[in-house]
Amino acid sequence: MRQSAATPAGDAPPRMYFIPFPTPGHALPMSDLARLFASRGADATLVLTHANAARLGGPVARAAAAGLRIRVHALPLPAEAAGLTGGHESADDLPTREDAGPFAVAVDLLAPLFADLLRRHPADAVVFDGVLPWAATAAAELGIPRYAFTGTGCFALSVQRSLLLHTPQESVASPTEPFLVPGLPDAVRLTRSRLAEATLPGADSREFLNRMFDIERATAGWVVNSFADLEQRYMEHYEKDTGKPVFAVGPVCLVNGDGDDVLERGRGGEPGAAAEAARVLGWLDTKPARSVVYVCFGSLTRFPPEQVTELGMGLADSGANFVWVVGDKNAPPLPDVDAAAGGRGLVVRGWAPQVAVLRHAAVGAFVTHCGWGAVTEAAAAGVPVVTWPVFAEQFYNEALVVGIAGTGVGAGAERGYVWGGEELGGVVVGREKVAERVRAAMADEGLRRKAGEVGERARRAMEVGGSSYVAVGALLNDVRRRRQHGG
Repeated sequence: MRQSAATPAGDAPPRMYFIPFPTPGHALPMSDLARLFASRGADATLVLTHANAARLGGPVARAAAAGLRIRVHALPLPAEAAGLTGGHESADDLPTREDAGPFAVAVDLLAPLFADLLRRHPADAVVFDGVLPWAATAAAELGIPRYAFTGTGCFALSVQRSLLLHTPQESVASPTEPFLVPGLPDAVRLTRSRLAEATLPGADSREFLNRMFDIERATAGWVVNSFADLEQRYMEHYEKDTGKPVFAVGPVCLVNGDGDDVLERGRGGEPGAAAEAARVLGWLDTKPARSVVYVCFGSLTRFPPEQVTELGMGLADSGANFVWVVGDKNAPPLPDVDAAAGGRGLVVRGWAPQVAVLRHAAVGAFVTHCGWGAVTEAAAAGVPVVTWPVFAEQFYNEALVVGIAGTGVGAGAERGYVWGGEELGGVVVGREKVAERVRAAMADEGLRRKAGEVGERARRAMEVGGSSYVAVGALLNDVRRRRQHGG
């Protein structure tokens, strides 16, 4: 219902902009987040590039048709000005890693376009991706409150902050020597071989530290795709460390029902997406309950050929049914796992409807890179995981899942890959270990029970009166309060 002229400003729906970094691991949860806030009464605008609007716009359009105040505003990516050719508008779509630099420049060139949008169509709040500081700057110049969407959980954020501030990784003699991460609620031990590149000795950690402090100063609070029962102590810890409130509003993937939103999630409008979803789910329909291991390493992982072979043959040797999503559309020919597995495997090139797959009764475990989106989607579905981190903060997420939440087992990765240099990384986990870890996860009733309990708590968090439901209301009230008092 449109606001009438007589409606007091304080009663008007909060106008909120949501702007993610253009890659699936950021844009998908931000799209879910925008719909979540619209479902609670916000007037939500999701800001995307044109290509990503086509990818992600379907669920938003359906939400608007159902009466929610929500829309997509598409910005043209200044690709040519950044020296980027080929029409690529998402990090997972870049043909080579050499294009990552021009792509980052093109994304930064969105800054004046976003600032102009805010001037022409003012907002009451901006929820900005934490890797887009210029979005916070544009909002600040207009006196608009800013809330940082973290992209990962409070456990990983707390680990990263401790590593940058206290540098315990510089006190050990070798990449494999464990050290204690100081100042955390639990005794968390890591090795240098498991750290994000920004925290390694020799990295320009001062730049990352300054960027971290800039975001902490800029934000009115942290919007986190998590829930209290998963990492309550780390939410409290991060609030105390940064002096800013944490709004844990997830798992946001639960905003998707069982219809087209979940079947097309991330690939809406692309030719063949609906048919591919039907093929994968139809294959799962033929398998017994909890007999399939789902294998996916996200949209950015590119294993070297020898690791691809070891993974494929390990899945074949495991004895389990499996769905293996190979995200790299340019990957070399795969090992003949279909023949080796005797028809127990389904190999998918590029994309699968991950949330729908994890919800399927046939799925009994998930081999994952531990990207935060995958971690929360597994938690929401109550599916145990086999953790295989690759880069960035993924080893920190593994420490949470395996060591604290108790919903996963490690695949045995003692080191990751350098993003963009994976072809030099060799084999990290061999076929024997792959087979052993998959069999162990599929047979562990205690692990399955624990994951199921976490899944139930995740769903309760999103229901009326649950912790995440309350957090959404608290953030909306904070926006209203700041609007009433002028920011």
